Formats: sequence, structure tokens, C-alpha cells
Amino acid sequence: MKIMHVCETVTGGIATYLNNVAGEQLRHPDVSGVSMVLPAAQREEIALGDAVRIHDFPGESRPQRLRHLATRLSAAVAAETPDVVHVHSTFAGLVCRGLPLSLRGAKLVYQPHGVAFDPHRVGGLKRRAIQWVERALYARSDALVAISEYEQTLLNAAGMGERTLLIKNCVRDTREPRVGVDKEDFYLFIGRFDRQKGFDRLYASWGEAHGELRVVGGSVVDAGTAFAPKANMHLLGWLDNASLDGLIARAKALIVPSRWEGFGLVVLEAYRNATPVICSNRGALPELVRDGETGQVFDFDDFAPSLDAALARFEASDREAMGRRCRERYEREFSPASMNAALLKLYRSSEHCYV
Repeated sequence: MKIMHVCETVTGGIATYLNNVAGEQLRHPDVSGVSMVLPAAQREEIALGDAVRIHDFPGESRPQRLRHLATRLSAAVAAETPDVVHVHSTFAGLVCRGLPLSLRGAKLVYQPHGVAFDPHRVGGLKRRAIQWVERALYARSDALVAISEYEQTLLNAAGMGERTLLIKNCVRDTREPRVGVDKEDFYLFIGRFDRQKGFDRLYASWGEAHGELRVVGGSVVDAGTAFAPKANMHLLGWLDNASLDGLIARAKALIVPSRWEGFGLVVLEAYRNATPVICSNRGALPELVRDGETGQVFDFDDFAPSLDAALARFEASDREAMGRRCRERYEREFSPASMNAALLKLYRSSEHCYV
């Protein structure tokens, strides 16, 4: 089986997902090749070496990337002749399913990584219009992958449940043991500074009394957004995977203040390092973070007071025991091998309907 992954952008969670998924697929005896189509500027975020054949395309802005993706995809499919084209996120899904492109007989699996009509993301007539477009494109999908129960519920309610399978995300374990690493006295945020991730609200709410916050990330979608450092807030930019994993292991907790979230891979990255998570109550996050057990959940609509209360509860808790429960849940529920077994089963079993 030859598999091709197609992306309009990979920065952030999708790069993490692809490094995990494709890494497992390369080792599977039934997989004869893995290729990717992705932006040239983000190529270095795929840490799999020459084993994955990458077809990149230029473009800094989203309109540029979409135009070049449409052109590059046809040539990549012709060169690789994949059995499955696995399309990641909304805009890549729009190009691959909305334009008259030939996949030369390959099955098309679409994975939104957060549905575009999430009510926390968009509302009113715009939401209904997006649902209509997604339902129309659904007819050109052999299968859909939902990454959380929350996302599956949204797709079912929109009439797209028949060919949708729930396959929760995973992250590979770290090569170096991180359990038992001494925690330091700082909180951590990791992610894009875009509206989805809620960093603007966290930034506005973070005062001197909250202690040190280290921030990893930058603007991607909202490229013009900038934030100045504060006395107790250190902006570190993007870090390589090894440095990031060590930072997560030393943090006393990760803060995930998202407005909407189809899953939240960064939560699993924290769990594998025995680091608790303090998150908003939006999207799939409450599925992942068990309030009082593996972290604390706060109300996004009552942001500052609710975050303060969650931080106070966390500081008063048995944080070492909470960290152990995080690691135990990671080992029990988020195995890369089981996730990829489900994906390969889907690749084989989905009926071909793409035209």
C-alpha cells in the first residue's frame, strides 16, 4: 500500500501528527511507500529523513499556498501513484475535493483536524454556509476521520456520520525517559498565537501574581499579530522537538486556553512527560483533561476569574500524583500502534466513491 499525505499547512499540531503517523506507517510491512505534499517553507518540520518522499510547493500566504497546492498535487499523484490520499485540514480538503483533480484511482480520506463549522469557531449564516459546502464535498470523500468524540458528534449532526470513523490522536513516546524529571516553577504555553488557540486571552489575563509563563510558538494564520514580552512572560519562539520535550517535562503545568479544539495533541505531549494540563472547556479538551485528576478545566466564557480559580486549585493539589496519572493515561489510551492499525484498516475497508 502506498500512502500520500496532503497538507496546505503543517506548522503546529499537524506536523506532530504526521511525524507520528507516517513514522509508524513507514515501519509497517503492508506499507510500501509514504509521500507528502506540503509547503516548502515548512518542510523542515517533518523529521523523518529521506524515508518519506516530499513534494513541496511555494507560497507564504494562504491564497498562494492553495494555488500552488492545486498545481503540485496532480504532478505528485502522477509520480507516486498512491493507493490512498489522506488529506489534512479544511483548506487542503477544499482543494482536493472541490477542484476537478484526478487522483488516478486512489481512495480519498479526509481528516479535518477540527471541523470548520464548530459553533465556538463560527456562527449564524456563515456556519450554515460552511456546513452546506462540507456536505457537498462529503460526497467526494471515501472516508472521514474524526479525532475526538466532540468532532464526531458535530459531523454526525451535520449529516456526515455514515462514512466517519473515530480515531483518536496519539504521540510517540520520547526516546529519553522523562518521568521523574524535577519540575520547575513555571507554567508553559505551546502553540500558534492565532485566534483559535486563545493566547490573546491568556496574554491579557496573565499578571504578576500568576508567576512565570514560558511561551513557545508564534503567529501562523494571523501573521500580523504580535505580543510584547512581560516581566514574568518569556516568549521563546518555536523550538525543535528535543528542546520542546525537555521544556514540557520540566514545566509544572501546560496551559491550553483554546477557543475551539478538535483534539489537542499538545495535551498528549504533556501527558507523556507526566505534566498536568490546565485547559479551557472548549471542544475536545474536556475529553482529554479530567478535571482534578490529570489537570484543571476552566470556563473560557469567564476567562480571567475561572483561570485564576483553576490555577489556585492546581497549586493546592498533589501535583506529583497528578503527573503520575497523566503518564498512566498516556500509556493506557494513546498508543501510536493502535491508532495506525485503525487508520490502515480504514484505508483498506473504505468503499471507493471518489470521482
